Amino acid sequence: MNATDRSSHRLSRLRAWLSPADPPNSADLIFVLAGRVHRKEYALELFRQGLAPRLLFSVGRFEIRRFSKMSLPAPLDLLKMAQEVPPPERHYFVSFDGQDVQVEHVLPERFGTLTEIAALGRWLDANPKIRSVLVISSAAHLRRVRMCCRSLLKPDTRLSYLAVPINFPELSVSETVGVSAEQKLPDERVDPPSLREDLQELFKLAIYWVLLKLR
Repeated sequence: MNATDRSSHRLSRLRAWLSPADPPNSADLIFVLAGRVHRKEYALELFRQGLAPRLLFSVGRFEIRRFSKMSLPAPLDLLKMAQEVPPPERHYFVSFDGQDVQVEHVLPERFGTLTEIAALGRWLDANPKIRSVLVISSAAHLRRVRMCCRSLLKPDTRLSYLAVPINFPELSVSETVGVSAEQKLPDERVDPPSLREDLQELFKLAIYWVLLKLR
């Protein structure tokens, strides 16, 4: 094995370590962390397949406009609801249970994933019938997400961690509700992370480990 092959092998092992994903399975809830829209589209696909009866989205300030135009289980104009909130404070949990929609404001803090998982813990406390959750994020973030969940969520909640599949397509804007073909944006796909992104994730992982030890 030459030096290039050895480097490639080490990078593959690092990515596998950062991305401890579980296979999709049935649960009481699908929870989607904030981030690129493909996470939400993957969650909607699993929801339509019947893997869970309830769906909970974490929606950050820069996602709100596009989120409001997605093919959601029930109509929701989150953009209109957010107008009265200062932009830096715009972060929401949006839950769907059949045609019932509930929106909860989540005050953003410096460390986003930590804030989202802590808020998920409070949401689960308020919904004690939820005993199992599919947690969806990008592959490279899953070890950090797992670490937060193990530290902040009750141990009796059954958790499965799902990564958006490589090459899973993000729908163009024209494929979402209420948007004309003239507004179409290029399709995006989930690509493997770069070495720089992997190293950034390792750095974040170390910071989160320290933060969780200090809590």
